[in-house]
Amino acid sequence: MKLRAISIDDDPTSILMVKQLAEKTDNLELVNTYQDAVKGAAGIILDRPDILFLDIEMPEFNGIEIMRSLIKPPKIIVISGNPNFKDKALELNAVSFISKPPEETEFKKAVDKVRDIFNQELANA
Repeated sequence: MKLRAISIDDDPTSILMVKQLAEKTDNLELVNTYQDAVKGAAGIILDRPDILFLDIEMPEFNGIEIMRSLIKPPKIIVISGNPNFKDKALELNAVSFISKPPEETEFKKAVDKVRDIFNQELANA
């Protein structure tokens, strides 16, 4: 099963890192990236990803606000430079919290966790 993903992060270096990690991860397609949080929030609806790689600290609309605004959210993997947001992100049902800069093993482990959730949901359907 190929998982579709998008990334929302105001830092172009972080977006580039997610792109590179996604390319190294089997059965993961990064279909879009957004440096603007408002456009990214709209992109969740337009792109219909399975996974959302989400930063927290962004101007205008932060990742916590995005998480709270979603009615049927994709599986969310938070990638943030601020560990103080970990508990809040997990409380809002993020699957994983990865500290910046993301490491390949952590990234793949988080994607595998999402894949396991999807497989379990399929088995229970």
